[in-house]
Amino acid sequence: MLTADVRSRVEPELKREAAAVLKASGLDLSTAIRLFLRSVVEQGGLPMEMPRPNADTLAAIREAKEGRATPVPLADF
Repeated sequence: MLTADVRSRVEPELKREAAAVLKASGLDLSTAIRLFLRSVVEQGGLPMEMPRPNADTLAAIREAKEGRATPVPLADF
């Protein structure tokens, strides 16, 4: 089977936590990503419900696309 590399940037803590959860299920990150991508293809989209953004979120997205967004320091979260 031919394979292709997939690269993604995620926070180190998210990667560690996800790897631990997956390991408890007997999976590694590569296998989980493969399963996710296969599910996307089979479902014809994301294999889970995504929350719909509210009006404030949509306005913030528009502002960001137009370059009018005010950066929020990460410490505020």
